[in-house]
Amino acid sequence: MRIAFVSCMFNRVFSDQPVWSWIDACNPDRLVLLGDSLYLDVQTPRHPSEMSDVEFADHLFTLYRELMAQPQFAALVRKMPAGSIDSIWDDHDFLWDDAKGAEMNPVHTSKVRLSTAFHESFRSALARRFNAGSFPADSLQAPFWDPAQPALTTPSLALSPDVWLHLSDGRTHRTRTHLLAESRRTVFGDAQKRAFAARIGAAPQAVHLFASGSTVAGYQRYARDRAWLDGLAAQQRLLVLSGDIHRNDLDAFFTGGFPLHEATSSGAAIRDSVIVGSARQNFGLLDIDAATVTIQLFAKNRLEQRRVLNRQTWLPATV
Repeated sequence: MRIAFVSCMFNRVFSDQPVWSWIDACNPDRLVLLGDSLYLDVQTPRHPSEMSDVEFADHLFTLYRELMAQPQFAALVRKMPAGSIDSIWDDHDFLWDDAKGAEMNPVHTSKVRLSTAFHESFRSALARRFNAGSFPADSLQAPFWDPAQPALTTPSLALSPDVWLHLSDGRTHRTRTHLLAESRRTVFGDAQKRAFAARIGAAPQAVHLFASGSTVAGYQRYARDRAWLDGLAAQQRLLVLSGDIHRNDLDAFFTGGFPLHEATSSGAAIRDSVIVGSARQNFGLLDIDAATVTIQLFAKNRLEQRRVLNRQTWLPATV
């Protein structure tokens, strides 16, 4: 099984995005988008927080349509099997930089509902390979305006009997850390954590891929959520796939049991600081077989980092 993973791309920075053709040439079975697939708060005449709901919906619609019209991305989506592309979000496609859903001014609650509805519609369009009618025709369509819109779904997907992919939401329930007691801080919220713990615990011999918009380092000021993640990893073979930081990285963390591994690939089509700095064209690949998990991280289609994990010991393999 081969899984490609990426994050952070913006058509208004790079209209040409060769990363999708490079991924296509690798023949992945699955593609995971790890957030910041568009930037709601960059290169816009008004900040989203100042927009009316109708303006914000128009803005979301325009950016999602631009993303789905990007030629190399659309070609890859249409080539891959239906239902083989997954998407989560991070701050820039949730609302704006460093947005925390649990700390939102109530005046922006309707914007959270809109961004959620748009992302769910984008997921649906991906599943249908951008076929005609797979995405609503305009920003006023009913699917975007449900006043009872639920939070972003966070499914756990069995990619095979012994490989699971867990799609997290690290924005809707996130609290601030400043002037907030540690006992009240969270990234995922208690309900989401309980659900993931149950799903992961039910498959103790599987490899569990945890898709996260933020890196593990981004949880440092959320000690309870970090302890929760470490506790799961100590008992299970857990690999975090993360984005956000506009570079590739591999990491591993001591838990007292199995190590917690992390593979970060960020900057599929972006600059160091979104619109300023060096161009980033990064993607990652996982190859999973009965004995090993091989992680490869590419920058401008050149192998940058590689690690092979032994599935039995969950330690780097000797190869």
